[in-house]
Amino acid sequence: MADEEYELLPHKEIEELKEELAKLKEFEITPTKKLRVSLVELNSKLDKLLDIFEDAMRQVQIEEGGMTFHEKMKPIVDKMNKILDQNAQIAEGIVTIADMMKGQKGVSEKEFPDLPKRNLPEMPAGIPKPPSLGDRPNIPPPPRTPMMPPPPKKKRTFGIL
Repeated sequence: MADEEYELLPHKEIEELKEELAKLKEFEITPTKKLRVSLVELNSKLDKLLDIFEDAMRQVQIEEGGMTFHEKMKPIVDKMNKILDQNAQIAEGIVTIADMMKGQKGVSEKEFPDLPKRNLPEMPAGIPKPPSLGDRPNIPPPPRTPMMPPPPKKKRTFGIL
């Protein structure tokens, strides 16, 4: 021992080296083991997240009662068909009244004294006049979509449902 060379170090450096050595002894896990542990933790957290989503999906299905899109839309389609039917009845009534008025000859103000008199302004030049009821074009009804089945055939009346 007497032949060994030595160097004097300050006490502060020795303490720092001891602390670093203690830290290194605490973490004996190699970087690959750390990565493996992290992946295992990540996998377990993903499994928990998937379980949460599966539970949410089951709850939504229970709340909806397992209804398909078609089943959900059926009440709306039925109401729309009813409105279309009512609109057709109203249109038929208007056409019938217009035909009756057209068929009467010599309609005067004495027969309909309560009707308001309208003094409509002239249309500006270049704008065509709208067609009268007698000149109406034969416009077919709009095509029905697959979601909207045709309304059932009923006897047409002029009352509103």
